[in-house]
Amino acid sequence: MPKKKKKKKSWKRVRALQRERQIRQQRAQEAYQIQREREAERKPRKWPKGKIVFGCCLIVLMFGAYGAWQHYNSQLPPSIGGSTNNPAPTGSAPNFSLRDINGTQFSLNQFSGKVIAIHFMAVGCGGQIDSINDNQLKQLKSLCNTHCGNNPVTIVSVAVATCQNSELARIRTDYGITWVLGNDYHFEDGTTPIVEAYSNYPIRDGSILLIDKAFNIAQVYTEKMTATALATEINRLLEA
Repeated sequence: MPKKKKKKKSWKRVRALQRERQIRQQRAQEAYQIQREREAERKPRKWPKGKIVFGCCLIVLMFGAYGAWQHYNSQLPPSIGGSTNNPAPTGSAPNFSLRDINGTQFSLNQFSGKVIAIHFMAVGCGGQIDSINDNQLKQLKSLCNTHCGNNPVTIVSVAVATCQNSELARIRTDYGITWVLGNDYHFEDGTTPIVEAYSNYPIRDGSILLIDKAFNIAQVYTEKMTATALATEINRLLEA
């Protein structure tokens, strides 16, 4: 009997020692994990190399896209007018001087006694124009085929081209322009005196303004026009 009791006590002692060892190991692991976490907090976080390369590429792409967007916008035609609160056309037309793309200087009032159609057209770098001007130039060409030379009618296209490479000569060739075409933009000081002179009227890019034989403003068209509609109004002004 004493031997059996001694054996039981020995077994309990072994189990207690194992339990203590497991607790010590667990506490050591917990302490090690806490130490690792504290060290990680003190160290600066390092990005994986792949993420760094991806981030750099993304930044380059963003700057590239922004630069391309700026370049694209810089090529677009400049704005002309755009106000919708201007008064209806009345009174004498403001006179102006314009040098055409051949270098010939003229004044608008030298055409007094004729019906004059002034076409305002913004031109971007490389000769870009909005669709309204594509329409207006084609319709003005058709109108000029029937009215220019045969009737006291004059057409003037006033371009606003802020780039040296706006290729007005190519536009003249592409659309068969036989009337006066010149640039209102002054590169020396960045002004547009003709547009400014007519800023009291509802002009914008693509507008066509009609002046009667008495040199008074008769109509301002800001939408796409047809040669037929323009001819009808011009014939009315010729008969007045």
